[in-house]
Amino acid sequence: MTPHGTKREVRQQMLATLRAMPAARRDAASACLRAEMGKLLGTAPHLNVGIYMAMPHEVNLLPLLQEYPQHTYAAPRCMPGRQLCFHRIEEPGKDTELSAHGILAPRPELPVIEPHELDILIIPGVAFTQGGDRLGYGGGYYDRFIPRCTKARLVALSFREQILPSLPTETHDLRIPQIIHA
Repeated sequence: MTPHGTKREVRQQMLATLRAMPAARRDAASACLRAEMGKLLGTAPHLNVGIYMAMPHEVNLLPLLQEYPQHTYAAPRCMPGRQLCFHRIEEPGKDTELSAHGILAPRPELPVIEPHELDILIIPGVAFTQGGDRLGYGGGYYDRFIPRCTKARLVALSFREQILPSLPTETHDLRIPQIIHA
């Protein structure tokens, strides 16, 4: 796919592509991408890892909690002012609820993991370039949150279909230093 048009148009094109992806392809690629994350997670004794609660068309990260249980995992909850707050999750079925945005989010009473405490932050996106450009969902939540993650290694996991030669970007768009795709 070659991007055409504005961020909104590229976002719509890519979301249609992702939603049309066969489940078997998505599941196999998600497993491969988690294995790649294992190269970062597997040897460390303990890390605070920021993940996201995947929508059906995204890379499924939840198995990481069982595959690498020595780490602490935190997931985002959307807050007023388009801010994110990451809460510790241990048992996704028990520790999450459906948010106002229609996606799973950690329950608000769970312990907060502060941005400066994260060692790795896995960042979602709609599309990426090999050079680290990212097209998000348009809310700017991660663009506001990432600068507060002073020590976190920033990683994006994506399906190969999400890698484009270029993306429409603006000066406030943050680059992701490590994009892993399968």
